[in-house]
Amino acid sequence: MQVEVWGFSEFEVVPAAHLIAMHHYGGTCIGAFDGARMVGFVFGFPGWEAGRPFHHSHMLAVLPEFRGKRVGEDLKWAQRERVLTQGLDLINWTFDPLQAPNANLNINRLGAVCRRYKVNLYGESHSPLHGGIPTDRFEAEWHLESPRVKTLSRGDAADAGPWDDLPLANRTRRDTYGLLACEPELALDLDDEAIGIEVPLTITDLMERNRDSALNWRLQSRRLFQEYFGRGYVVEALHRGEAAACYRLIKRPSS
Repeated sequence: MQVEVWGFSEFEVVPAAHLIAMHHYGGTCIGAFDGARMVGFVFGFPGWEAGRPFHHSHMLAVLPEFRGKRVGEDLKWAQRERVLTQGLDLINWTFDPLQAPNANLNINRLGAVCRRYKVNLYGESHSPLHGGIPTDRFEAEWHLESPRVKTLSRGDAADAGPWDDLPLANRTRRDTYGLLACEPELALDLDDEAIGIEVPLTITDLMERNRDSALNWRLQSRRLFQEYFGRGYVVEALHRGEAAACYRLIKRPSS
């Protein structure tokens, strides 16, 4: 599945023996099945930082024909239940902030928040997954016992609040190729309680059609998120429109 979903080479694939060992000694390796066929899986392992233990969810994959059926979401909730039995209350993972479908799952449907930006986490690669641009990532924090996550675990929707009057740190337009572009003028000095940062619906199309445009999005969005994360803002919601997506960032006191 790692090869089929992400186009990994044999060198990049996590070996089965490692998955088995981690599953038996503190990790999680959970599959979703259609009969006897595995159609999705989630994999993670324990982590430790600054004296706090947590669980790091390293991989989540669903076969293309089973996407849009909440398979990935169900796998994550199953992972939450496993990790809670270990006495832990935090799972983290990384994802590309320029992939709105992933952000919608992680933030809106699961209730994760993001306050850390990892620059070129996996190095540059010309694989179809990475498209030859830096592999910048958000670090998602999933606080398993928070009121927000408990509400979503019951199937109730979380209220993200209005979007129409949200001050925007950037603006988007269509370039000469018809692709979504970020205007060069960035608002780096907003101080509102809630602000918005616009991003493409998916960076994949841009990577395939115009690498320079995709790279510009990576660098412009990196500058914005690093600036506002550094000033105490936290990503708490995502709105997907017809042409672009918009992250809602809330100013939070440091903790």
